[in-house]
Amino acid sequence: MRDTSKAVNLVDMLQYDEHGLLPVVVQDAATLKVLLVAFMNREALERTLSTGLVHFWSRSRKKIWLKGETSGRTLHVRELRPNCELNSLLILVDQRLPGACHTGHFSCFYRRLEDGELVEIEPPLFDPEDVYSDLSVLLGAYDWLSRQPTIDSSSTSKILHGAGPDPWARLLEEWQELLGVLEGTHVHKGYYEDAKLEAYQVLYWTCLCYVLLDDRPSIEEIHGAFIDSEKQEVSQIEHLIAIGNKEHNRKNKLLIYWRALGTACRLAGLDPMEVVRSDLQDLLSKDYMAAFIGEASAPR
Repeated sequence: MRDTSKAVNLVDMLQYDEHGLLPVVVQDAATLKVLLVAFMNREALERTLSTGLVHFWSRSRKKIWLKGETSGRTLHVRELRPNCELNSLLILVDQRLPGACHTGHFSCFYRRLEDGELVEIEPPLFDPEDVYSDLSVLLGAYDWLSRQPTIDSSSTSKILHGAGPDPWARLLEEWQELLGVLEGTHVHKGYYEDAKLEAYQVLYWTCLCYVLLDDRPSIEEIHGAFIDSEKQEVSQIEHLIAIGNKEHNRKNKLLIYWRALGTACRLAGLDPMEVVRSDLQDLLSKDYMAAFIGEASAPR
């Protein structure tokens, strides 16, 4: 049995530089490849220890950030190893979704110096354009909003904090509205405008359901389901929704709904990404999203 009397406080033990920072090397536990080098302050390390997910201090943005908060490629702590002088830290991690570099590569060290030139020695694992697209920004914006204190002026904020209608129930209600438009039984202004409005509503509640999931689908999975969907008849979309309604795993359920929404958009002559951009533009126009815009636009 471990002698707890010898337990140490790693946060207090480590030696930070004059800026309160500590260099951190992150290594993949399975391959032992070095993934990246970044910095932590005391709070970032505390969050890493308390959550089991790697957090860093961004020197450019002057704030703590969760590695993978935008791409979904979070780093799960396996081991922490301080160096002999206690002024740097090695963290061994598990990558649930490989690709620690924002370029799409497994590691940030994907190039080698050969004859005076940098040569890429590993291919990227994902396309950054897919991961850091408007869709990713939109989901990241709703996720950011869910992690802020409740904003009284925002109904979305209240819903994300449990005060309001059940997003899953509202999502199904909006699906009935959208299906009604596609079938020609639900008419307000006209087919195209009605379809755009109802698709916008379905997207909104789909995003909120995504944020409230503990086990979320990856951005690539959502992108593949939503953007890569094909035009189908209303009956086939209704069939997809019926399958989603019967699915008990909410992660899988949501992916089915994403595919159905992309398919519905194409049937109505809508570009799925235009619906995303409309929602993103509307959300970012809110005064309370100014801080998110500042964080998202700042380099890391």
